[in-house]
Amino acid sequence: MAFSIWSAIFSTILYYKLYIFILEKLPKCFTLGEAAVCTQSYTLLLYFTLVNVFQHVEKTPTTVMQMSTLTIQVGLFGISTIIFLTYLCGIRSPTKFYILTGSVFVFTVLLPLEILLKKNALLWILNLFWDDLQTNKVVLYWTVFSLVAIVSVNKRIKEAKKATTAVRKIFHVLTVAVFVPGLVYNCSFLYLASGVIFGIFFLLEVLRILNVPPLGQALQNGLVIFGDEKDTGIIALTPMYLLAGCALPLWIHPAPCDVTNSATFSLLPLLSGLLTIGIGDTAASIVGSRFGTHHWHGSKKTIEGTIACVVSQLLTICFLIFLDVLKLPTTKDHVKTVVAIIMTSILEAKTDQVDNLALPFVMYLVLIV
Repeated sequence: MAFSIWSAIFSTILYYKLYIFILEKLPKCFTLGEAAVCTQSYTLLLYFTLVNVFQHVEKTPTTVMQMSTLTIQVGLFGISTIIFLTYLCGIRSPTKFYILTGSVFVFTVLLPLEILLKKNALLWILNLFWDDLQTNKVVLYWTVFSLVAIVSVNKRIKEAKKATTAVRKIFHVLTVAVFVPGLVYNCSFLYLASGVIFGIFFLLEVLRILNVPPLGQALQNGLVIFGDEKDTGIIALTPMYLLAGCALPLWIHPAPCDVTNSATFSLLPLLSGLLTIGIGDTAASIVGSRFGTHHWHGSKKTIEGTIACVVSQLLTICFLIFLDVLKLPTTKDHVKTVVAIIMTSILEAKTDQVDNLALPFVMYLVLIV
């Protein structure tokens, strides 16, 4: 009873303080709804990090998923500490920033994880990579697509050509190409990698804002070319929303990776982000901008784009079934899938919020009912 009361008071006060802070200090970065969702998510992250850390002080985590969860939570807490101290101390010097980052990383991430995991976290991650051939193949595959993305970005920056919405959607497709093999062949490593990359995104954004060499200026140049029209504040949130939206079902689904280290037994709900924003939103944007003529009432988005959103997701599911990667054994599964796709496609056309967060969550909820 006392723990429940403490938890409620802690979460409520933290949420209120963070929500007001975000709206006051980061104007134009969030709508009221987006600020509420992000603040709730961060509040839950901090709360469950505390709970998980206390649980494993005496009971060492044994499974890869348990160790990955703890690593992600402590790592994101350390990155939050870096950001908070950088803001609080008004750090602008690159030297001071790197000293702060190194010190905080050692004392709030590496040392606590050494105690909790009973092993060095960095060496454990490297062992996950080197000791498994399947993981080697998946990481090599990810590396190829990452290089393709980097080369494409550099080429666009050198050309100094502002990317259109359709061009930006290429990154949605690349995200799908990266996530699906990970879900099918090495679910637990994808789970860990998505959390680690999410934290790295925040650090890169700090480097960009502070213009910290060697990456600060390059990141700013990339934002100028690829920045979304919604990124009007100091923080460019669209890339983070894309990763979070695609990984959200994997993060919140109970026991997403089975004993074979694959997510195929519950793959459809875990595809919620990839289907809605990786496939559907991309198709809607490209078709709507090029061929759309009939607009939804009070919206810039077109009916043709919405139809493309629905059809592209249905075709993707049919293709995965054909490859025997996805199974829909019952009529109920088919009905839920169609309903979820239609609902989220209409939501994509009607919402003025960041759909990278809303669409995956809505589809996930429909599919797990």
